[in-house]
Amino acid sequence: MRSAVGQRLVRVAFVVAVLAWTALGSGASAVLGASITFGTPTATSKFGTGIDFHQPYGGGAFREVDIVIAYPGDSGPDVVALKSPGTTSFEYLLDTSSGELQPNTQLVAHFAVTYADGSQTSGPDVKVTYQDDRFTWQTKVGKIVRLHWYSGDATFAEQALTMGEAGIAKAAAFLGFDEKAPIDFYVYADQTPFYDALGPATRDNVGGEANTITRTLFALIAPGDLSYASTVVPHELTHVVFYDITRNPYHDPPRWLNEGIAVYVSQGYDSSDKSLVAQASADGSLMPLTAIRGEFPTSQEGFYLAYAESVSAVDYFMRTYGQADLDKLVKTYGTGVSDDEAFKTAIGIDTAAFDLAWQKSNGATALAAVGPVPEPTGPVPAGWTGGGAVSAPTQAPGGGSQDGGSPAGIPAAVVVIGAGVALVVVVVVVTLVVWRRRSSRGRAA
Repeated sequence: MRSAVGQRLVRVAFVVAVLAWTALGSGASAVLGASITFGTPTATSKFGTGIDFHQPYGGGAFREVDIVIAYPGDSGPDVVALKSPGTTSFEYLLDTSSGELQPNTQLVAHFAVTYADGSQTSGPDVKVTYQDDRFTWQTKVGKIVRLHWYSGDATFAEQALTMGEAGIAKAAAFLGFDEKAPIDFYVYADQTPFYDALGPATRDNVGGEANTITRTLFALIAPGDLSYASTVVPHELTHVVFYDITRNPYHDPPRWLNEGIAVYVSQGYDSSDKSLVAQASADGSLMPLTAIRGEFPTSQEGFYLAYAESVSAVDYFMRTYGQADLDKLVKTYGTGVSDDEAFKTAIGIDTAAFDLAWQKSNGATALAAVGPVPEPTGPVPAGWTGGGAVSAPTQAPGGGSQDGGSPAGIPAAVVVIGAGVALVVVVVVVTLVVWRRRSSRGRAA
């Protein structure tokens, strides 16, 4: 027969269970009741200021609100928590004053709500294209190119569009690619707004730039000065075709190949570039192709020499191996292979062998490496090795170390933590045993 104390304990346990179940039930009801409904989102942009995202909603409580923004070409979206969600609508201003976001970039965004229990609800997507709204743009559409301009008459626009269509057709034919996707071509008549559109990383004397991710060509062309654009436009459009062929998530082709092909298609290996390469070969300043695989030098002399070397290397490739092998090389890069794998597949030799052969064709061999170098080794404390590693204690027989530290292979911190955990476990066990004995004595009495 149960004692009075035991019966009271059972009743207390029952009451606690009922209260807990009631609390859980009411909590679940609160969560369900807190779900919100989304209205139609909107997004408006102002060049140089930002993009304002607006999401009306109705409903109850939530723990957190995030905006999820997908940028073209990125592997995943950006997620930003709102600091002060509104009571009837969620608002977020994406700051574009830094100039890093170029015009004609389309963003896709939505707001995500997290409730108290961790569940989430996402609102509908809203798409917005960030545009340069400082000008009233006119548009003229061709077969592939969509021309946008704000200064100049219809004749100028027709000439610029024709130039764009011819440039993309020439690049596609040279690389053996059937280009069909549209390309936006924005013509700026003034240098300052043109540089504003390209962003703060734009180098001096840039007359055109292709954003291959957004398929947008920006060019600085004053009305009546299309002669200057006759090389800039096909050059930049060649980058778009080259990107379409070589695009992959693993490995980018060397920049010298990309720029070299663009120069070769737009103007060829002309006398000016030949002179730069010949002079550099004579005075020992010629750079190996490995030096211009990534970013080109920032000095004016090095910058122009890098372009000249790039088209020189492509010209050497064409004279030595031919168009079919160049097309094969470019297409192989589209599979994501390494530089050496791409060159071996196309012409049977790796990049180092091609580099040396190109150097030899210009009267130079075994050029010194150019580019970033490791920092010099500084002074190290006594007891440290030259490589900066601490000398390890010698191993003692039986798995311990001779310096009386932790067993071999186990960090001292792990040993200390393990001992502390063991001590806590012992204390808990002893406490439980004592409690059980006292409880037994109480029941026996």
